[in-house]
Amino acid sequence: MLHKLLIPVCLLLAATANAQVGITPVKTTENPAETKIDYRLIGSPMPPLVLVTYQDTAKKTESTTSKDDQEVTGRKSKKKEKEADEAKKEHMKPYITNDDVDNNANLLVMMFNPTCSHCEDQTQLMLKNAAIFKRTKWVLLANKGMKPYLHDFVKVFHLSDYPFVYIGTDSAGFNDNAYMYKALPQINIYDHQRKLIKVFNGEIPMDSLEMYIQ
Repeated sequence: MLHKLLIPVCLLLAATANAQVGITPVKTTENPAETKIDYRLIGSPMPPLVLVTYQDTAKKTESTTSKDDQEVTGRKSKKKEKEADEAKKEHMKPYITNDDVDNNANLLVMMFNPTCSHCEDQTQLMLKNAAIFKRTKWVLLANKGMKPYLHDFVKVFHLSDYPFVYIGTDSAGFNDNAYMYKALPQINIYDHQRKLIKVFNGEIPMDSLEMYIQ
């Protein structure tokens, strides 16, 4: 009797095992884990940028230019005056974000330390070639702890006189996302779509950089 009962049970287990082979996995509504972007790879998008701008609050001395010099200055074209006013307004913003540097041209982001001699030399070299910066913008990005040292850096290089230059401290983790921990300065170059196209580490000769400046 027991033998007769065992036969149907065995057949049932065998059928269940065979059926499980063809079972279709049940779909879930849960989203798969998001893939983390490696912002250090060529072709990757630019990380979120929030630059806390350096505001030069020092009072400027009164102009001592002659009457002739003032007349020459007064003959500046309205177009140049308008461009200068717009640049000044932009630089007075407390924060600079991705949208503010959306200029339909390449963008240079230089991660630097204002007390670094290599960074000073690189800045001086690039400012000597300021004339080639037509549409390209240049962001100098330091860590938050470097804020007290920005005043002297800006003063020495007169950075407030260059409308294509933005300088300040990182407030969105850009450095954490993009810095390769090789050498300072590190210059990341992004195209007009804000895709990473080149990374330079250390001091870079101008003939290597100028092909990326528009």
